[in-house]
Amino acid sequence: MGYISSSSDPKRQYFTVKQQYYQQYGLELALYVELDVAYKRDLLDPLFACDAIHLSGGNTYYFLYWLQQRGLMERLQHYAEHQGVLIGTSAGAIMMTPEITSARLCGDAPYAPLTTYQGLDLVDFAFVPHVQDTPEDYARMQAYANHEQRLLYGCHDGDGIVVAGETVTLVGNVVTMTPTSA
Repeated sequence: MGYISSSSDPKRQYFTVKQQYYQQYGLELALYVELDVAYKRDLLDPLFACDAIHLSGGNTYYFLYWLQQRGLMERLQHYAEHQGVLIGTSAGAIMMTPEITSARLCGDAPYAPLTTYQGLDLVDFAFVPHVQDTPEDYARMQAYANHEQRLLYGCHDGDGIVVAGETVTLVGNVVTMTPTSA
C-alpha cells in the first residue's frame, strides 16, 4: 500500500500510526509520498503500482492545492476507477467528493492559493468527518446539505463509508443529511 500525506510529516508520525493500523490486518503500508516539502516525483510510478493508496487526514484545502499542483487529480481518479483501492481518512475522504467545501464543517481553514474546490468526484455525496452529536453540528450539516442540494454523510471517528461500484455501505453510526427545499 502507498500513502499520500496531506502535508509534510518529516518524522513520519502519522504515517507510522497508519502503518501500525494496517499491520494488524496483515497489510503493509510501505510507500510514503509527500507533495509539498519533500516531494519526490520518482515515487509516483511506484505509488500508482500499489494495490491501494491511503489519502491522509489534515487540512483538506491545503491537500487539494498540492494534489492539483502535482497534477495528480486525474491520475487518482483513473486509479480509483480502474486500478486499485483508494482509502481516505478525514481530509482524504473529503477529497473523494465532488467538491471539498464541506471541510469547513470540521474546522478546516481555506488555503488562500487554492482557487478551485473540485474534489476527485468519485462519489455523488458530500462528506464531513469528526462529527460531534450536538444540535449545532447537525444544524450546520443540514444547512450545508440544503445549500448544496446534495446528500451529506457525516462520520464520527471510527465510523466509515465503503463505496464499491454503485454500492454505498455505511459502517457504524453514520449521520445522513438529505437536502430539503427552502
